[in-house]
Amino acid sequence: MAFRAYGDRLRARPTESLAAVDLVDLNSADRNELAQVPGIGPKTADAIVDHRRAHGPFQSVDELLNVRGVGPVTFEKVRHQLRAGPATAAPAEVVSTSFSSPITAQKPVASGARKIQPGDAPINVNTATADELQRLPGIGPVTAQAIVAARASKAFESVNDLDRAKGIGPKTLERLRPFVVVK
Repeated sequence: MAFRAYGDRLRARPTESLAAVDLVDLNSADRNELAQVPGIGPKTADAIVDHRRAHGPFQSVDELLNVRGVGPVTFEKVRHQLRAGPATAAPAEVVSTSFSSPITAQKPVASGARKIQPGDAPINVNTATADELQRLPGIGPVTAQAIVAARASKAFESVNDLDRAKGIGPKTLERLRPFVVVK
């Protein structure tokens, strides 16, 4: 009987007001800020910044799924901690961080080049330069060089052969199919 009388007082009650949570802006955060988000490590932070450089500002948090290394599980883990604010001037990037990679020192896309769009002529992966390959979705400088190296040992006979290049997995291969040809 005593428990019943005091039962409501012993239960946990919700707080009166929730503290406002600062969301990390995908369009203005640098590598260090992104890496501080639980679920995003240094490599994913690099990938987000590289994607932003190559494709422009994020229009929504959902576009994070287009970033190499961010799958549905990671996306669900981090989406509530991020926002895609209005596109502003590109933030100053910190290249010499404790977790920077050689990718940061390279240009993601050749100057004047833009990512390939539906309706554009497909790129022949057997003859394209590394700069031309970087126009493909999900292909940065390192993967472009891996494609060039893989075809140097043996020309690609089909689009499926692209999986010989380091960094090309099934997901990337499916993303590339509409934009590449093998001749």
